[in-house]
Amino acid sequence: MYITIILILISLNCCTAQVATCRDDANNNPPNVVSSSIMKSEGNPAWAASAQTIDQAAVHSIFRTMASFVAEHMDIKVLAYSDNPPNLLPQNEKSKAKGVLLVDNTGNDAAAWFVHTVPKFLAHLGGYSWPAAETAKGHMFLCLSLSKAHLNLVAKAIRYQEPFIYANNLSPELLNQHVELSNLITGAQIRK
Repeated sequence: MYITIILILISLNCCTAQVATCRDDANNNPPNVVSSSIMKSEGNPAWAASAQTIDQAAVHSIFRTMASFVAEHMDIKVLAYSDNPPNLLPQNEKSKAKGVLLVDNTGNDAAAWFVHTVPKFLAHLGGYSWPAAETAKGHMFLCLSLSKAHLNLVAKAIRYQEPFIYANNLSPELLNQHVELSNLITGAQIRK
């Protein structure tokens, strides 16, 4: 079994001037082990503040992205995981993983992986609710839009985190098409 490994090597040397590039132990450029990729966006996007604050169940990026998770949408299937899920006691001592997979169920080749750091955030079918105690804390949100062809890669990445799954309505057909999703749901261990 081949496992793709991407190494990022950073060498720091306090005594000599260095070019800001990755270096191996011999001060050489490390080779690409199997492959490497870079994500690029179209044009030159700029960050803009949202018109609404995150604690409002209103029109902002997180609310819009998660609309099909907090309310029933038959066209979107979901899988949610968290070490500290809403309405439950903390569940997982192995990782601090939190996120949601959203998969289009209409034949469109679309999915999203929403990763975050907020404990007790977003109950499945529970409406949008921001935990007030988290407002003063710094949190991270990342949402990647992807094609369904990448679901196995995402599921395997999540499997390494050994997450606690607290919501899942992925169809048997989808699980048959994406073995790593099925392995994620059943808790199959990754052999090291």
